[in-house]
This record gives sequence, structure tokens and C-alpha cells, in this order.
Amino acid sequence: MLRLLIQFTDDELADFRWATFDETTDSAALDWQSADADEFSAVASQNPYPVIIIIPQQCVYITEVELPEKAGRQVLSAIEYQIEDQLAQDIESQHFALGDSSENPVPIAVVERSIMEHCMALARSYDLRLMQIIPELYLCPWPGDGVALTEGYAGCLLRYGRYRGLKCTAQALPAMLELVKRDVDYDTITFYGLESETAPSIDKYTLHQQALSSTQPGFIDGPLIDLQQRDYQLSSAWQGLAKTWKWVALFIGALLVIGGYNKAIALHGLEDELAGIKQQQYNLLKPYLPANTSPDADLKKLLIKRMKQLQASERGQGFLKLLLEFTRARSSFPNVKISRIGYQGDLLSFEISSSQLNDIEALLQTVIKQGVNAKLESLNIKPEQSSGRLVLRGGNDV
Repeated sequence: MLRLLIQFTDDELADFRWATFDETTDSAALDWQSADADEFSAVASQNPYPVIIIIPQQCVYITEVELPEKAGRQVLSAIEYQIEDQLAQDIESQHFALGDSSENPVPIAVVERSIMEHCMALARSYDLRLMQIIPELYLCPWPGDGVALTEGYAGCLLRYGRYRGLKCTAQALPAMLELVKRDVDYDTITFYGLESETAPSIDKYTLHQQALSSTQPGFIDGPLIDLQQRDYQLSSAWQGLAKTWKWVALFIGALLVIGGYNKAIALHGLEDELAGIKQQQYNLLKPYLPANTSPDADLKKLLIKRMKQLQASERGQGFLKLLLEFTRARSSFPNVKISRIGYQGDLLSFEISSSQLNDIEALLQTVIKQGVNAKLESLNIKPEQSSGRLVLRGGNDV
């Protein structure tokens, strides 16, 4: 897709050079053409493509800030105060743009607000489809490590990090390389230039030459800081669209507020009705619940617990009654021995034995005559000893 690149020559944002660029086919060997301020309208109208504005590198201060771990959004939103001591100007007059905020240190680019406002004014005046506003540094390709060098406008672009770099004259280049050496350990410099361009002669360092025609500019699929952030996030085309739909958005917002208010009123009424129902339930169940139970308690859970207690109590009463009836009946048959007693559900069982089978059968009949549902199971008859299980089933009281 074609892009229109506009690079201004200084902070006046008047004279500029421009080039068209297709990110799918073109390389970093851009065909720049110079123009003055009066030609801006003609260049923009003859090349109606999405625009990338390039700010002169000498107008942009690039640095980075080390933040504490898990820094919140409030720290990031006030990050300009972290580098206030590095600036020689009032921070209120400066615009701060962040690189990748997930990195630490966080890369930051600082540019005067007046420059950003001028860019936005140009975009509005000439109806530009503004995609990005970037520092000149990111015209230099980035090999991934070390130091990269290429020609910028009236100077050398020296890139020594994903986001960091500077611009200097050819005469100042050796001194700048020595300064960079303090931050980055390198021995080789990658020089990106035209095939006809002679690489600069730099002592102490190995210069690896790379043709611009074989690579893409640094702003394509590479790390960069887009200056179009915060107050300057939207281009003029989007701002115009926002103004057009401003009253429609306000009307829709008012409808949403009214609808939300009505929904809140209805919800409040339902909550009052629910509270009344809960109070009725509490008044109904209060006699069956513990004395300290409040209306806000989980009445269902407490009621289930109470029912289980009543059922357990009833089972206990049935067990005692059956045991009493059996004890009364057995008092007439002292020869009947009890080896085991079991209770499960509403059944009470006795493992009994006697040398006289007649005593076992008589005990069964005595229990039955007392009104208990009883039967004899697993009867084992032997000449010397008979045994069995006498099972009593609970009545209506269980």
C-alpha cells in the first residue's frame, strides 16, 4: 500500500522533502524530492495517500525511564515528571510519547507541543489521512543489536537501540560514537547506504556496509515511538467525523442515561418486593428456627438443618421404644442370650441364641403380642444350641 512520507527540515515545519513508498515492494532507498512550504498543497493533492510525517531528529529528545515492578497506569500517565530533571524546558510545553510500555526501562520521546499542534493543523488544513508522526531516527533500519548508521537529512542518523539514537554531523560522528560506547558495547557498525555511496571512514571500528536497496526503512515492522499519542491521537479526518456525529452521540448517551435510570427504579421496586417476601418467610419460619436467627440469615439452610435434627430425634425415640418392648418381653426368657444388637433405618435387630428352640419362638410371639412388627431371620437349629436374628420394625412413631 502506498504511503506519502513528508520529512520537515527543521522545527519551523516549512521546507520539507517528500517521497512515496510502497511497504510491500519498495526498499529503504527512498527517492526523496525537496520542496518548500508553498508546494505543500500541491504535493498533498497529487499524492492522496495515507501520510507519515517525519519530525527532524534534532527536535526530538529520546530517553528511557526505569520504573518499579508492576508500575500502574497512574505512574505511566505521569511519567513526564520522572524525567523532568533531564529537560531544560517547562514540561507543560512538551509532549511525551511512550514506546512499548511493557518494557522496562520504558522508552520515551519528547517533542514540543507547538510542533505537534502544527502537524495536526496541517493535517486538518489539507485533509491529510495522517497515519503516524515519527522521529527521523526511525528512517534508519535496525539490525537488532549493536550500532546502525545511515544518512539522514543534513546529518548522520546513529541508532544504538530499539528506540534510542541521535543525529549528528559527519565531523562529530567519532565523538558521538565514543559517547555511545558508554551505553552500548559494540565493535562493529552496520552502515546502511546507497550502492554508489561511500561509507564514512571511522577509526577503531569495523564498518559493515549494507545496501539500502536490500532492506526496508526502520519504521516498517520495527520498534518505534509514534508521537501521535494522547492529545494528538486522532488525525484530522477522524476529528471531523467525530464532530459530525457529536450530537448524535450525545443524544444516544442521553437515551442510555434515561434507560439506565428507569431500569434502576424498576430494580429498586423489585428489591423492595423481594425484601417483603423474605420478611414474610421469616415470620412464618421463626417459631421453628433458633432464637438468635435474623431475617438476613439463610432461612432455607437453617430450616433443612432443623428438619434433619427433628428426624434424627424421631428415629432415636423409635429406637428406644423398640428396645423397651424387647426388654420387657425377654425378661420372661432369661435363657435367651443376646450376642449383638444392630439398628439401621427403622429396624432394630438382635442376634439371639438358646439351648431351647421353644424359648426363642416364645420370645418372638411375646414381642408380637406387644404390638411390635417382629420376625425371626437366619434361624440355625442345632441339638445343643439354636440361634437366629430377631428383627423388630418401628411403628408410626419412627
